Amino acid sequence: MEILGLLDTLESIVLDGTKIPFTKKLIVDEEKVLNIIDKVRLVVQGGGGFAKEALASRAVKSETRESKEDANFSATAELEGKTREEAKAVEVLQQAYQMAKEIREGADKYADEILANLEATSTRILRTIKAGRDRLDKTAPAGENK
Repeated sequence: MEILGLLDTLESIVLDGTKIPFTKKLIVDEEKVLNIIDKVRLVVQGGGGFAKEALASRAVKSETRESKEDANFSATAELEGKTREEAKAVEVLQQAYQMAKEIREGADKYADEILANLEATSTRILRTIKAGRDRLDKTAPAGENK
C-alpha cells in the first residue's frame, strides 16, 4: 500500500534527524516532513477510488450472476435481487467512506502532533540562540560594535 511507503519515508526522516545533545529531541527537515504529509493526505483523499473499484467489481459479478439466474426468476424476484445488491453496494461504500474518514483524521492528528513537537523544538532552539547572543552582547567590551 502506498501510504505505508510514505510512512516509512517519514520514519526514516525522523530517524536520520540530527539529535540535540542532552535531550531526546532532534532536528528534521521541515520541508521534507511537510511534503510527505501532503502526499499522505493525497493518498488518503484518493481512498474513495478503492471503494468505487470494489463496487464496480461487485457490480460485474452481480450482473454475471443475474444473467445466469435470469431464466429461473420472475421479474419481481429480479427486482428484489437488484435492490439487495444495491443496498449492499451502498453499505460497502458507506463503510469505505467511514474508513477513509478515520484514516484521514488519524493522519491529521499524527501530523498535528509532529508539527507541535517541531514547533516546540524550534521555539526552544530560538530561545537558546537568543540567550547565547544576549550573553555575548553582555560580555563584549563596550567599545566594540557588532
